[in-house]
Amino acid sequence: MKKVFLLALIGVLVSSSSAQSCLGDVWQSLQNHKIMEAKKKIDECMVGNEQSAKAWLYKGNVYLSVFNQDEERLKKNPEYVSKTPDAIWVAYESFYKALEINKDLAPEDGLISAREGQLLCGKPFYERGIAAKDAKDFPNAEKLLRAAIKCFNLDPGYKKYLGYLYNDLASVTLELKGQEAYKEILEEAYKANTDRVQIYHLLYQIYSNEKDSVKCGALIKKAKKNVAPKDQTSIFVLELSYWANIGDTTNLFKTVAEIETKFDTIPAIITDAATYLIDAKQFEKATELAQKGLEKNPNDFSLNSIMAYCFYKETNEIIKLGNAAVIAQDFKLANHYKTMKDSCLMKAHDWAEKAYQIQPRDFTNASMLRQLKLQLAKEVPAELNAIIEETKPQQTQQ
Repeated sequence: MKKVFLLALIGVLVSSSSAQSCLGDVWQSLQNHKIMEAKKKIDECMVGNEQSAKAWLYKGNVYLSVFNQDEERLKKNPEYVSKTPDAIWVAYESFYKALEINKDLAPEDGLISAREGQLLCGKPFYERGIAAKDAKDFPNAEKLLRAAIKCFNLDPGYKKYLGYLYNDLASVTLELKGQEAYKEILEEAYKANTDRVQIYHLLYQIYSNEKDSVKCGALIKKAKKNVAPKDQTSIFVLELSYWANIGDTTNLFKTVAEIETKFDTIPAIITDAATYLIDAKQFEKATELAQKGLEKNPNDFSLNSIMAYCFYKETNEIIKLGNAAVIAQDFKLANHYKTMKDSCLMKAHDWAEKAYQIQPRDFTNASMLRQLKLQLAKEVPAELNAIIEETKPQQTQQ
């Protein structure tokens, strides 16, 4: 019995010694930059060492080196064809296997660690995934992008890439598997706390179409936490839309106040916020907000035009009040509303005129300006009529 045990022990020791010897040869070939020699040796060395984490680590390093060598040759010669086209996959799977066998595997001198090796595989997977997507090879694109996500998920420092990956994976999934699977990918990115603003917009649209106001509200809150401040303007516009849709004017005003503080130099979002105030018939708040924007951007078209639109919409409300006063035979009040209406119309006209001088070929503003001139009994210039006709949106044929 002792003899059998000793023979088995000797066999193990010989096998271990043999593995160490061949891995040493692989290591030396890598240090000497003899990549294909290292590949031949590691392929031979893996036989009988399938349960060695160290052997898989060496294999990952070798095949990643093969891939990098092929990439360099391809840069120098676009006609170059690799003899090992799957090298990056072999490298990735080898690093993965090494950690699967021993999650605490220590790095080896002169080699990259298994975890770092997986991270380095992420970029090639991403680049090849995008190429496959552009070529409409969606099954391969899905596989590659999925692999890239697994790689980049290993390190928080790579989080900035995940949003792009999920965005591309979502569009690939939509082509391959339809709307429900597409939603699942967006939700996966959402749960991963992505900082990619497009993910939140796409998922918000889905929740909005489903009329799930609870999920819409939670999404906006999370987006404001995860998206970089410089990219948050469109998230705030979503929030304005959200409060308007559920009829919460109190929180609508709070979001407007936040926009006024954070984005007072950005005319587009100031204009959006003013538009929501106008829709809520908060004309004074809207003009105050737009005026503050104009202090820093006096010649911005959108701000000048929104001032015109605000007074134009307020005029319509005043006309309704005046008509009600006439019906009630309160002619003193009706006359008061007429005075207000005339003043408001003139303000609307002057702002629309200024906006027209800044950007004459905007159909919406030009049409509003013509309407105001007609209401004020002013002459409509032939040039204004011509521009309206030229810029009129074309009706689509049924």
